[in-house]
Amino acid sequence: MFTKESLYINAIKYDTQLKLDFKKLNNEEIIDANNSVFLVDDEILPLDIAQKINTSQEEIDFTYISTLLISDTTKLVPKSLSSKLKDCEIGKFNDEFDIAVLKTTLFETKNYFVKTGIDYIYSAFHIMSLHIEKNVCRNELLLLLYNNKAFILILNQSGIIVYHETVDLPTFESVKKTHFYEDDLEGQKLFDEIYYLELNEIIHNTLNDFYSKKNGVFVEKITILYVLKQLSSEEIEQLSQELMLKVDYHPINIDEEVFELSRDKHLKKSFIKPRKKKKKRDFKYLYLILLLAVLSLGLYKIYTMIDFEKLFKKERIEKVKIEEKLTTLPNHINLNDKIEQRIRVIFNTIPVGVMIKEMKIVPNNLELKVFSLKEENLVLLKPALDKLYKNTQFELVDPEKKIDFDTTIIAKDENELNISYKNFDKAYITDETMSVERVTEQLKILMPENAIIKYISTINQGINKFDYTINILVKEPKEFFDLISTLNSELYSINISYPISMIKMEAGIEIEFNLEFNQLK
Repeated sequence: MFTKESLYINAIKYDTQLKLDFKKLNNEEIIDANNSVFLVDDEILPLDIAQKINTSQEEIDFTYISTLLISDTTKLVPKSLSSKLKDCEIGKFNDEFDIAVLKTTLFETKNYFVKTGIDYIYSAFHIMSLHIEKNVCRNELLLLLYNNKAFILILNQSGIIVYHETVDLPTFESVKKTHFYEDDLEGQKLFDEIYYLELNEIIHNTLNDFYSKKNGVFVEKITILYVLKQLSSEEIEQLSQELMLKVDYHPINIDEEVFELSRDKHLKKSFIKPRKKKKKRDFKYLYLILLLAVLSLGLYKIYTMIDFEKLFKKERIEKVKIEEKLTTLPNHINLNDKIEQRIRVIFNTIPVGVMIKEMKIVPNNLELKVFSLKEENLVLLKPALDKLYKNTQFELVDPEKKIDFDTTIIAKDENELNISYKNFDKAYITDETMSVERVTEQLKILMPENAIIKYISTINQGINKFDYTINILVKEPKEFFDLISTLNSELYSINISYPISMIKMEAGIEIEFNLEFNQLK
């Protein structure tokens, strides 16, 4: 598919997120790649994202955009029947089966990309077909967990599909609406339990339904393909023991799978045909001649006016700055220490008889909600905070109360602390580029077991910056400082960032903060 120079854009919608993956190719070789993630909730591609894609399309004539169905309600149908289906579009699966999708469902995806156009649309079943091409699958139950659905296949001794089905999986939102829990931490644990139980039930029901048809095939192995890891190793082992079958749990990279589907070998599998590419007229030589003519007329005058020594010096300085931007990872220990020391000095300002109920720190500002036993206890707090911030305002929740009362404090325009901050003096690990899935797995290892890790976006500015929101529950602030020490011991650039909030609860202190995982491109 790809000619001398081409651009591949993979646009995959995950519930409320849209991930764009760009690959620039020259003679079939990838020469540049980057990606970004956006929060979306519209039924059509937002204008700013469409403009980003269209700008890239205008730069390269042979640009191809691929995606997966937004609502994947596809079914596998035998080839002998696929041509007889009405109101459906057909995509190739293998020599025995085709994939059928309702035209209305396909239109939903095409219409979503109406502002940019779309070249290839695939189903999750196409991802499974690639897996079957690459792996020997015999007497096997194969599941793909993607976008809150389980796509299920059973293959016999000859690797022929003898059973296929699609089942809905539980979502966090569905659990939130149908179950009671006090906070998101408890809700996440409840969701994890329900997810495992329902997936377990889906597999059991599938096997029971399959064996009830008495087709002479016995499943010897189960393979579960996942995009986002939801099950622990212990749960997989437990599932294997309950089923008395070998269970493999493998991650897949949707971007790479769809990219491979868009190659020449698999082009006919798409539900639609690619747009015709028109090569734009190349005026670059005409522009070059005109430019040379203009330059020739004023060359001597320009030459005499330019201070080349000053110019070259400036260019060298700018070049060094650019290289630093592109090649230098943020000093995560320094950034983390600045935040830790800021929090510590705030804690140190709290006098006896005053307790912090809530605290929120954003760049340059602080908001506190405190409980005071007596008015004189609170009086001691203001001069201490005035040393940290230029402007502080105290507002009593109930001005009539003089004992056992709550106060809201707003402090703005922070003063620099007279502290020497720590620095990272080792070498970062830069010999590999990790995907967002691997980064998330790394963070799960570093964070406490009760942590809720939410991926926000990826920013590419010379380095890849993966942004996360982390929510943890601790008994005392020391556990948070210990976590910072753990991050500081890493040879990856992982730093905490604002906003940071702490809320006193019966079970402990709920802390939420942003986290950045940085790596070179």
